[in-house]
Amino acid sequence: MRQKLFIISVVIMISLTLVSFASAEDPIKIGAPLALSGKAAFAGIAEKNTLIMCAEEFNKAGGLDGRPIEFIFYDTEMNPDTAVNMVKRLIKKDQVVAIVGITSSWEGMAVLPILEKEEMPSILLASSSGLVTPVRKWIFKIPSGDNIVVSKIMEHMKANGINKIALISSSDGYGEGGRDSILTQAPGNGIEIIFDERFAGDETDLTPLINKIKNTNAQAVVSWSSKRTPSVVALNYHQLSMQLPLYLGHAALAPAFIKAVGNVANGYMTASMKFDGASALPDSDPQKKVCLDYQAAYQSKFGEAANQFGATGYDAFYILVAALKKGGTEKAKLRDAIEQISNFVGTQGIFNYSPDDHAGLEADSILLYKVFDGDWKPMF
Repeated sequence: MRQKLFIISVVIMISLTLVSFASAEDPIKIGAPLALSGKAAFAGIAEKNTLIMCAEEFNKAGGLDGRPIEFIFYDTEMNPDTAVNMVKRLIKKDQVVAIVGITSSWEGMAVLPILEKEEMPSILLASSSGLVTPVRKWIFKIPSGDNIVVSKIMEHMKANGINKIALISSSDGYGEGGRDSILTQAPGNGIEIIFDERFAGDETDLTPLINKIKNTNAQAVVSWSSKRTPSVVALNYHQLSMQLPLYLGHAALAPAFIKAVGNVANGYMTASMKFDGASALPDSDPQKKVCLDYQAAYQSKFGEAANQFGATGYDAFYILVAALKKGGTEKAKLRDAIEQISNFVGTQGIFNYSPDDHAGLEADSILLYKVFDGDWKPMF
């Protein structure tokens, strides 16, 4: 009888050990719905490449207590309806524990209700402040929000005596976020918006709209849009020989914009994170090393320069890892752990999330940029 009990005990112990071992090896599934085709594929592909690179490095080092991170990628095609379907699939079919992704703000706004309803810890790679304002319990984001970008632009306007501006913006999530921030902040900065018109966001010619500004007494123009329209605005602005300072939304700080417009954009400005100007930062800036190390790793692995979009994936990955180490994979605890992230030095800034702030960044993470000799350069 004792021998039989001993054998049963050994069998149970072996079984438990095998179950424990299997559990330790089970991957931690993370959903990554990204724009991998269409006009913003340069952003989505850089995000995907970065997440793959980071996961490989993390898993090689042993993962999370032996469990590797596994990303499940889906192409949202820059289509809000597709994004909704892919997010539903990740939650219902793939059973992911968190989501890192959504490249564009207009896709992001469409998926918010699902992420909240399903109580899915989510770190978005889209920039609109409207994604996290008001605070949504399960939603966090990485890129600099339009609110702090606008504050840097307003600061520059005030310093240069600009108090009357013309505003044009696209009728999508990104354009709406920028426009709302400008309308909100302008009065407190002593700036009057004397022209305010919107456009669809997929135009190939905006000269009639820009031409209207000639009949105003605006001292500067702000154009807030993404996709290809920053390039369209820049080219049309030049064609009309507009002399007023032109400020663009931070989506323009991309290689695709410079490739499309080159020296035509000399003098045009935007504001964005320090990432693109990292090499010019003082060595005392804690972000400098983070940015340069990521840029070097990406260049080495993929044979091309990293961009600001891929960099958001880098920050999201390591913020998620920090939260997983603290809160584990149970969704409510993971969400709480993300919200408790503080003093996290990333490529986009120094993140401090809280129950009242799911964007995590302040205006000191932003630089003003200007095009010189056909390329964006930081202005200190």
